[in-house]
Amino acid sequence: MKAFKIKDGVYWVGAIDWNPPKFGPCLAKGTTYNSYLISDEKTALIDTVKHGFTQETLSRINNVTNTSDIDFVIIGNYRMDHSGSLPFLMKRANNATIVTTDESKKAIEKYHGGDWNYKIVKSGDSLNLGKRILLFQEYKMKESCILLTYSHHDKILFSGELFSQHTASNDRLDTGISKLEKDALSYFVNYLMPIQKLPDLADIEFLAPNHGSVWNQNTREIIERYQSWIKGESKNRATILYSSIWRGTEKMAYAIAQGVAFAGIEVDVINYENHDPGYILPKLFESKSIAIGCPSFKSGIPPELSKLIHSMEISGLNKKYLALFACYSDIDSSIRPLLKLTSKLNLELIGTPLDVKYAPSEEELRLCFDLGNKIGEKTK
Repeated sequence: MKAFKIKDGVYWVGAIDWNPPKFGPCLAKGTTYNSYLISDEKTALIDTVKHGFTQETLSRINNVTNTSDIDFVIIGNYRMDHSGSLPFLMKRANNATIVTTDESKKAIEKYHGGDWNYKIVKSGDSLNLGKRILLFQEYKMKESCILLTYSHHDKILFSGELFSQHTASNDRLDTGISKLEKDALSYFVNYLMPIQKLPDLADIEFLAPNHGSVWNQNTREIIERYQSWIKGESKNRATILYSSIWRGTEKMAYAIAQGVAFAGIEVDVINYENHDPGYILPKLFESKSIAIGCPSFKSGIPPELSKLIHSMEISGLNKKYLALFACYSDIDSSIRPLLKLTSKLNLELIGTPLDVKYAPSEEELRLCFDLGNKIGEKTK
C-alpha cells in the first residue's frame, strides 16, 4: 500500500477502517487511524494504528523507508486505536526509542509490556531530527492528557484528538469545510467537550489529527469553528426528544413541534430510542432550546433517557432553554423524577412542565402547541 505525501518529508502512513467495532460514539461512517512518518536525518513515526491494521501501516511505511530505520516512535495518544500495533511495530523497528509522556509510558507498559527504550518529554521539550526540530506540548482534555507535536519547519501541528473526524474516506486532505464540519462537530461534542481553550495555533498551516482528514485548505476555518464551539454558541433552532409506547408522548412532541415551527424556528423531532447518543448530542449542542418528553416507565425515567441526560451533563451542555413534558398511565407522572434528573443540567426551564394521563385531549394538544410557541419565541 502507498504512503500519502502531505509535504516533502512528511507522509500519512495510517489505516482506513470502513466498518469499525463500536469502541466509541459516532462511528457509523467508519474512521481512520492516522499515523505520520517524518523522514529527515532521523526518522520519526507519530502514533501507530489499531491492532489488526499493522500490516497496512507497515506496507505504507516501507513505501517510504525501511521500518528498521525508524529512530523514534512518538506516542501522543496511548489509547489502543493509536498504540495497538506498537508491539508488532517495535519488533521491526527494534532500535527505535519511544517518545512519550510519563503518564503515557505507564499506560503503554500496562497495555503492551515490552522491554523498550523510552524518552520522556513534557511541554516545552524538543526533539532534533536534522532540518526539523519537533516541539512538544501536553494538552489536558476531560479524560486524559495528549501530547501535541509541532514541526515549525513544516508548519504542521500533529494535533491528536483535536480537529479529528470519525469518517472513513480516501481523502487524506480536507476537501471543504462544508463537507467535514458536521463530522468535526460530532467528534468535538462526543469526545472533547468540555474544552476551556485551544493551544496556540498562530503559526500553523496544517492540522494533522488522530482521525479523519488532514486540514490544509480550511485550517483557519476549522480553528474558528472550534473557537465558536468552545464558547457554546448555538443556532436559533430547537430539538425535541421523546419516546412513546402508545403514541401519547409522540402526539405531544408533534404538537410542540408545530408550535415551534409556527414561531418561525427550525425544529428537529427525535425519538431517542431510535438513535445513538452520538447522533443526538451534536443536534442538542447546535440547538438553543431543547424539549424532553418522557413516556410511562414504572413512574420513573427510561434507562435510555437517563443515559442521554447523563451524557448531556458530562458534556457540559449549557446556555440553553429546556421544556419538559410527559404522558403516563402509571399511578404517578414521570415529571417529578424528570425534573430532578434535569436539574443537574445548567439549562433555563421554560414554563411549567406538561403532563398528561393516558392520552392527550384536543385541549391538552393545544397546550402543547402553546408550549412549542413559547419555545419558538425564546429561541429567536
